[in-house]
Amino acid sequence: MSRLPKFLTLIVVVLFLLACSFLSQPVQDAENLAETAQSIGSAIPVETLNALATNMPDFGNILNPQGAPVQQWMDIPIMPQATAGQEFIEKNAYSFQANATMQDVQAFYNEKLTALDWDQPYEVPMEDDAGLMIFQKENSILSITITSSEDSVVVILKLVSAS
Repeated sequence: MSRLPKFLTLIVVVLFLLACSFLSQPVQDAENLAETAQSIGSAIPVETLNALATNMPDFGNILNPQGAPVQQWMDIPIMPQATAGQEFIEKNAYSFQANATMQDVQAFYNEKLTALDWDQPYEVPMEDDAGLMIFQKENSILSITITSSEDSVVVILKLVSAS
């Protein structure tokens, strides 16, 4: 055999070995990751995992308020377009559904809360299907979360007071 065919054969063998290592490396990486996750998981006590699971927020039916809406909640006006409303005492929140657009909600609360001496320290841009407004008055912070729901919106008022 002359040198050229030997050289070409050697190149083909080297390329084949490189290709095999490129294919087996992701499999080895996945196996190593699975072993690491398994050893971390076995090192965490079951009690800790249970405690973490119970600390997860329970939104319940906050996105589906039931009952007649009120006109005011904690001195915060509720939109007259509200069709259903519900207070969530343990979350210090009030949720209502309204036949309005997100822009209607934004305009209503900008006007009403500004008149009640609430400041809006910063604005979060409204998206197509969700938005967030933050207001502050003295030691209280009010967050207003707005989400689209078919032909209406669901508005969640959350009041936090630093005492």
